[in-house]
Amino acid sequence: MHYSFYGETNVGKVRERNEDAFLVSDTFAFGMISDGMGGLAAGEVASQLTKESVETVFKNADSEASLGHVVNEAICIANSNVRKAQIESPEVKGMGATCVLLAFRKNNYSLGYVGDSRIYLFRNGQLKQLTTDHSYVEELFKKGLIREEEKAVHPYKNSITRYVGQKDKIQVDVCSGLLESGDRFLICSDGLHGEVSNSQIATILCDNTNPRECVQKLIETALEHGGKDNVSVIIACVESDLNETLAGHKIGEIVHNKKLVAYLADCWVGHLLGEIYNKLYKMKSILQKLIWSFIKNKK
Repeated sequence: MHYSFYGETNVGKVRERNEDAFLVSDTFAFGMISDGMGGLAAGEVASQLTKESVETVFKNADSEASLGHVVNEAICIANSNVRKAQIESPEVKGMGATCVLLAFRKNNYSLGYVGDSRIYLFRNGQLKQLTTDHSYVEELFKKGLIREEEKAVHPYKNSITRYVGQKDKIQVDVCSGLLESGDRFLICSDGLHGEVSNSQIATILCDNTNPRECVQKLIETALEHGGKDNVSVIIACVESDLNETLAGHKIGEIVHNKKLVAYLADCWVGHLLGEIYNKLYKMKSILQKLIWSFIKNKK
């Protein structure tokens, strides 16, 4: 499998500073977002410490260790480092941050998280949330005390129940799964999902196949909807490596293997259609600008 990550962060329209931190690495095949909590002291310090801790763990990870173990260890070490900083610097006592981390290895993914930053999987045109918010409103929802539509407007919607720096040992939720060619993963802070609904996110993912354009459109939409918080977004793309697919097959075997021929044809057609779509989308934008300019000149 071939993996690629692209991310951006934006301070938003209300906050004076950006307490989000994000990191992507095509080399080590992971992406992460940490959201320093605005209501606590030095949230940006906590998120930066979390980012640095995760990076260090992945750079020094044992290749024999399971991917899920590495993901869990990265967040636990981040928690230890934030707790240590709290003790050494009383002025930042009480700081904390969310952490959501996605990593790939071969045909598998593993993710880990604490807090309310999220990971979604967009597969075959369907959006699925892979994380469950560690928040007060999510607990109320699970107990049947509020409805789904009430979570977004609840007065305590920003109250989280688990985060990096909360206590000496934290429970990290970790899960794993198999990758499929064409998968796209969305990693985001609540600055996105707090402003943009899942259905709107799915539409943007469907309409924007280019990772950079997709990330920028998601952030732009969050800002249009108010931009009340920092917004961080990462898109991770998964594509089959044709060399892996062809490995071990002789030319004669490939020609007579109908399923493999069909798969290779799909890959080629999919790539061609993607290129055509991107060019048409750019032409549409140019045409819209020309028409708008023509209308204004007529006035």
